[in-house]
Amino acid sequence: MSELSVLFVVGAFAFVGGLAITRTHRAFRGPLSRIVHEWEHGLLYRDGRFAGDLPPGRYRTLGWGDRLVVTLPNVPTFEGLHGVEVTSGDRLSFRLSATLVFEVMEPRVAYENRYRDSLQRAGTDALIRLAAARTLETLLSERPTLDAALLAFLDRPVAGCRITGATVSAVTLPPEVRRLYAEVERARLEGQASLERARAEQAALRSLANSARMLKGNPELMNLRLLQALSTSGGKGGATLVLGREAFAASAPGGGAAYSDED
Repeated sequence: MSELSVLFVVGAFAFVGGLAITRTHRAFRGPLSRIVHEWEHGLLYRDGRFAGDLPPGRYRTLGWGDRLVVTLPNVPTFEGLHGVEVTSGDRLSFRLSATLVFEVMEPRVAYENRYRDSLQRAGTDALIRLAAARTLETLLSERPTLDAALLAFLDRPVAGCRITGATVSAVTLPPEVRRLYAEVERARLEGQASLERARAEQAALRSLANSARMLKGNPELMNLRLLQALSTSGGKGGATLVLGREAFAASAPGGGAAYSDED
């Protein structure tokens, strides 16, 4: 084999090997460049060491050394805590869910301290302490003020992040506790209904007693009441009303009934 052929074979193997290395590097490193947007913090790590902050722009990640471009949010961001097991002051177990609003203030500290995991741990600890300081009934009755109480437990920087808001989004009770609270609420509503019925009956009896006293002292009111009853009877049939010894009749076709009141 000639020297030219040997060089050609060696060059072909080198080219194929370079493609394989490039593809392997891209498989492990991902894309060849990374964009830092205006709403993001940018960090550059070279060969495992922090190299500096990056302004918005496009940056190559493939070079002679290992280059890592990290982006973190530069706007208020939400972190959810779902179904955290807690125990109240009266030793009842249930679950709390919450949403945290935070801002990354120190990007390097946040990234190197795994800020998402740190926020999850801090939020879980705050929910546990929030529940332990109250009975379940107190916690349910103070629901509108729980957000401020939860934020008070989180009022400190967490892994380079400042927590600006916290909301208790859900209180999940076990089935047996929900059933007990439903029975208590049903009994309370039934008691209120019975009390309202008793008040209505008392009001009706009081009205009847007042009417009886008024009719006893004023016989003319009875006559007026009878006239009112006849006028609102719907016009079916006829009616004749006799007051005193003189006849005062109001009749209609079809006959009617007679009422008399002797003085």
